[in-house]
Amino acid sequence: MLPWESSGDVLRWWRTEVLGLTQQECAEMINVRPSALSNWERGRRAISVDLDSLDAALGADGVLSGLLWTQGSPKGIDAGQLWTKVFPGESRPVWVRMRSSTSRLTITGEWGVARMRTELEPGPNGVFITVGASVPDSPVIFHLSDPGWADFGSGPIPSRIPGAQVIDAVSLLERSSADGAFVDLFSLSLADKFAARSKDILELAEPIRETVEHFLEDRVGHDVPSWPPQPEGIEEVERQRFARLREARGLSLMAMAERLNAVTDIEVGRDTLRRFETDVGQPHDRMLPVAMDYALGAEGRLAALELRVGRGSDAVSFPPYWRGPIWVRVADDRGSGRIVLRRGNWHREYRFDGPSLVSAHWFDPSVPIRIEAEPQTRWAVGVGRIAGAESVDQGWAPITMEAAQQSLVETERALFTAMESKKEP
Repeated sequence: MLPWESSGDVLRWWRTEVLGLTQQECAEMINVRPSALSNWERGRRAISVDLDSLDAALGADGVLSGLLWTQGSPKGIDAGQLWTKVFPGESRPVWVRMRSSTSRLTITGEWGVARMRTELEPGPNGVFITVGASVPDSPVIFHLSDPGWADFGSGPIPSRIPGAQVIDAVSLLERSSADGAFVDLFSLSLADKFAARSKDILELAEPIRETVEHFLEDRVGHDVPSWPPQPEGIEEVERQRFARLREARGLSLMAMAERLNAVTDIEVGRDTLRRFETDVGQPHDRMLPVAMDYALGAEGRLAALELRVGRGSDAVSFPPYWRGPIWVRVADDRGSGRIVLRRGNWHREYRFDGPSLVSAHWFDPSVPIRIEAEPQTRWAVGVGRIAGAESVDQGWAPITMEAAQQSLVETERALFTAMESKKEP
């Protein structure tokens, strides 16, 4: 099977193999001329309709628009090894598509209290790892042994995709490298839940059951791997990279302006975008690079922006649409110090020795982050992937028992839903 060279290849496969439609039938469903659909599928023209509208017209439940969107990543984004995502909203089936030019690829991932690791040979269209349910606002972290691309999507992915392996994540789960009192609480609660389930579910859940049982053992001498790896980041914004990714996504300047207006609070025209991409002058709105990064699905790989500087304790708000990485730079007149990051019902302590830079994938943008520190501690907070940061994605703990119990309910519901979906033919 030849690799999908364009979005048109993906659309043609979906029309013929998934839906079994003729071009005439499909064109009528999406309200375009058959000749226009033919030009899209042959790669002669970029798909000129909104991908979400196209997906909805074909009843694809978000999968087709996600596949079409991911097609441009290798052309528009530099290859990397660390890829992260936060799925907002209600729990639903999710997937990640991974691609690399190497013949063998080792993939390591962390999802809440679960961990997975596998080695495989990516096909011409990569490899898909699926899970039947997401945990809302919980970071998913994947590390590739060699530079490549990882694109995340939602919806029930087909079990057979040409030129690609489709793997269910449930069969790969192991114990997480995370630790702490909250994980202990999770382990005890979920272990009891497993014991009450039927034999069939227990068989499917065995890898996860072993995971939580490990948490109940003595950890003295346990070799916990360093995780996650140091995030990849950028030193400065390069405007040409925005044009490169926009074109790879198949968006005109007008379509990009419409998308920005729809998904962020930034309103611009195509002329403003043209000037920005060609590095002419400074944008009137300093948040434009961040908004464009979000609208293009770059997950902070194109923009890094400082939002606030301060001393001691204070709170910082973020753009309402931002669900990408954030960073915190800290220093102290005494040389070393300690800060506590609080986000809603969650907190994370960090001790530093000398100036330090940390990064975490952001959760709910409607909740500010509060920094608790001594008056001598200086800090700056920003968004995007900034070079040289130490990851603090793990180690967050609930402040109250109620928050812990809520998280337990959401996590166990997602895990059991994922296991139930694996049973379906």
